[in-house]
Amino acid sequence: MLKGSIVALITPFHNNIVDTKAFTHLLEWHLSMGTQGILVGGTTGEAPMLTADERQTLISIALRTLKGKVPIIVGCGTSSTAHTLQMIHEAETLGADAALVIAPYYVKPSQEGIIQHFKALHDETHIPIIVYNNPGRVGMNIDVETMARLCQFPRIIGFKDSHNDATRMATLRQLVGDRLILLSGEDSVVAAHMLYGADGAMSVMANIIPTLFRQFMDAWESHDIQTFTKLTHVLNPLSVALGKETNPCTIKYAVSQLGLCTPELRLPLTSISHETEIVIKREMTKLINMK
Repeated sequence: MLKGSIVALITPFHNNIVDTKAFTHLLEWHLSMGTQGILVGGTTGEAPMLTADERQTLISIALRTLKGKVPIIVGCGTSSTAHTLQMIHEAETLGADAALVIAPYYVKPSQEGIIQHFKALHDETHIPIIVYNNPGRVGMNIDVETMARLCQFPRIIGFKDSHNDATRMATLRQLVGDRLILLSGEDSVVAAHMLYGADGAMSVMANIIPTLFRQFMDAWESHDIQTFTKLTHVLNPLSVALGKETNPCTIKYAVSQLGLCTPELRLPLTSISHETEIVIKREMTKLINMK
């Protein structure tokens, strides 16, 4: 079962080329730090700026490095059902454990269109699918009632929600019971998501504090509310700092401060401001001895 601390992994670049050595080291580092799952090729991994060959290389390296040790989830999804299907087929062929599929962006389909989109993806593939709702990026929202209807497709195994209304998680849990794995996709409300019924999180800040984020997830799993509450307050300032500018610009800079990659981004993404750098450094310094 996918649960606990899953990192939405960055993609390191060096001189505008995917840094495969740094990427492999990141994978091994997360394994040693207790990360329970790896998302490759998500928004945090700058997926829209990757070529098809680069994406395949990243998936292959992740599977070769970690297959069988932790689940490998591959980000899939475009505004086109046909193109998304191609991406899922590739992840399936390479051997990924699941595909994370965002709702079609920009085109703003109806709720029925969303259902038919995922039905087509389900019916023409064999890999487990996690539905991803991120209205801030996509421009439209997947209703919880729509998610409940998607439960009819047996290989739709989970739902990642990046909506800032955490109460949706409670409603969805009531509607689907234990049928779906529910994952938080928003660090700023992850504690509330867990309280309302999530099984874990695909986290951005887990890129820089994997051990501490795993402790946070473990505290909830073991019903250690005192530690969970304490870590909620400890982690919140870092989440706020990383939210000052667009993801993945802030987290890429933060990972570079650990010496694990360069802060390079691909256009149209650009470097963060000096003011934001100062805030991130300050919050990282506070946590560095707790990781």
